Amino acid sequence: MTRSYHSRRKKEQLFRKMAWLLPGIVVVCIFVALAGRFLDNQEVYSNSDFTSGKLPNTIDIDGVIYRHKTRVKTYLFMGIDERSVKSADNEAEYVGTGQCDVLELVVVDQNANTYAVLPINRDTITAVKSLEDDGTYIATSDVQIALAHANGDGGEMSCENTVDAVSNLLNGQRIDGYAALYMDSIGVINRLAGGITVPIEDDFSQADPTLKIGSTVTLTDEQAELYVRRRMDVGDGTNEGRMRRQSVYLNELKRVFEQKFSEDESQVKKVYESLEDYMVTNLTGKDCSKLAKAMLKNKSLGELQIEGTVSLDELGYRQFIPDEDSLMQTVLLLFYDVVTT
Repeated sequence: MTRSYHSRRKKEQLFRKMAWLLPGIVVVCIFVALAGRFLDNQEVYSNSDFTSGKLPNTIDIDGVIYRHKTRVKTYLFMGIDERSVKSADNEAEYVGTGQCDVLELVVVDQNANTYAVLPINRDTITAVKSLEDDGTYIATSDVQIALAHANGDGGEMSCENTVDAVSNLLNGQRIDGYAALYMDSIGVINRLAGGITVPIEDDFSQADPTLKIGSTVTLTDEQAELYVRRRMDVGDGTNEGRMRRQSVYLNELKRVFEQKFSEDESQVKKVYESLEDYMVTNLTGKDCSKLAKAMLKNKSLGELQIEGTVSLDELGYRQFIPDEDSLMQTVLLLFYDVVTT
């Protein structure tokens, strides 16, 4: 993936323009706003060609008429379990394609002036495309949604394939933009925050005996990566447990950066320069500004949840099967208005 560069003066202007927007934004959006490629004419990737399972604009469920919202913007944020490296010619290269350990969808309703966050379990079984090295479509299989990113180049192609999978899960809803952070960024973010303090509620004795249950610890950079990524030998070993820890970490990270940015706007530039090598995104500077403004002024509907069941497949891999009613209610809440009852 070739990166785009801008003059020092233009960057400074963009930093100043964005600085006042940052306090109060959820942490994933903070880093998208900081590390977005400021190319206002760049086309935002859309999923308009995806039609399988797509819901119509107007639907009738048990006599209740729902109509698709007209002014909704949807953004997908990904945490990738792979390390990114920067080559000598300033192009991003990747050790491997990596899977999505974290999937967060932010949905902004511009008419109702609200936004919601939807975490998606990485073990969710849904239709995922298999691709050739050049992006040519091969087939579609029902597998863990985390594998969508592994079917690609580790960069834009992988991200767009994940966008397809999430859109498919949500009955063909359009995804307006995406951003993916690679796991190298966890330690960098933790260091920029000065270490994040969290309660230890799971058994980390096999992974790091210094993280004792019942204690409160300011995580080192290495411990931060362990805390948000480690699963098999921590607590009950489930992805649900890891998602809970990620939520704890991100909420505290949000609070710390809100304070840092409000006290010193120059921190914006520092974070940007520290993270730009660890992110792939198609969000423009204009997209980031709009999202930041929306999340500052709009009412938060909080974090939604799709219910489902967890089991093991024939090979022993975990699979999360979404409850159809819960999934439909989530889609209706995020993307539809009730017209008549």
